[in-house]
Amino acid sequence: MPRIPEDALVVTIRRLLRPVVRQLLGWGVSYPVFDRVVRGLFVEVAEDDFALPAKKQTDSRVSLVTGIHRKEIARLRRLPREERNAPPLERSVVTRVIGRWLAGAPYTDRAGRPRALPYEGHGRARASFARLVGDAGFDGPVRSVLDEMLRVDAVSWRDDGTVVLEREANVPTQDLGTRLDLLGSEPAELFRTIAHNIEQPDAPWLQRKVIYDNVGADALPTLRAAAREEGETLIRRANALLGAQDRDRNPDAPGGARSRVVLATYWFEEPVETDDGAARAAAAATAGASGKPGLPGRITARGAVRKRSE
Repeated sequence: MPRIPEDALVVTIRRLLRPVVRQLLGWGVSYPVFDRVVRGLFVEVAEDDFALPAKKQTDSRVSLVTGIHRKEIARLRRLPREERNAPPLERSVVTRVIGRWLAGAPYTDRAGRPRALPYEGHGRARASFARLVGDAGFDGPVRSVLDEMLRVDAVSWRDDGTVVLEREANVPTQDLGTRLDLLGSEPAELFRTIAHNIEQPDAPWLQRKVIYDNVGADALPTLRAAAREEGETLIRRANALLGAQDRDRNPDAPGGARSRVVLATYWFEEPVETDDGAARAAAAATAGASGKPGLPGRITARGAVRKRSE
């Protein structure tokens, strides 16, 4: 395997993780949850893939490979893998706020329905959104929590200055089951293909794409349709090619060690940002002008007023 410069590797890791982090934040997954998942995964991979031949994998060996402290390694290895792999994801501030809102008085009525809450209350005795955020354990700006809950459509803002709970769970609104399975498997396959080609340049796997960065938006619908048609044609041909060699379908196919083979295609598009600072400033001003009317300034959960700088 060729030696990879450390600086270049760090840059690559950041580029690789940026869309992942962006999506996790969009789904309300906080850094502590991500950290727990990754630590457990580092230990699991070190146990499975980096053991020395004919030697028992020890805590010290796993610590050496991963860089995680040996005491933490010992703690993690004592946990069943099911527990390591299934940490609670419901730990974001938004989720805690929703949970406290639904937990009972003073934030629900006698029937257990969540009340519409004024943003600020007069005194601790009165239920308010600011008090709710504090009771949920958040000590930062209340307005930042409101903005995030509005962004994910968990609440709505009324003109009378009250906040209404619209969703009783902080999860994506669509049923993502199968799509999340694909998100966990298909990027991993592409990643391993690229890693294989880096490590074994003399025996590369198929890895091809075309890219153009000045395509007008008006052309995109036609291009999407054409790409889908071409892609489906490719997949049909690939299905026939691989199916003919699959021993479940064709007992007369060539023998040898069992392999799983994937041939895939995908489409990606994104807007290209310009370097026009004036355009960005105008867009920001437009976005600010079109925001929710009558939203309050920033206060902390403890009630200290912080002036907003527009």
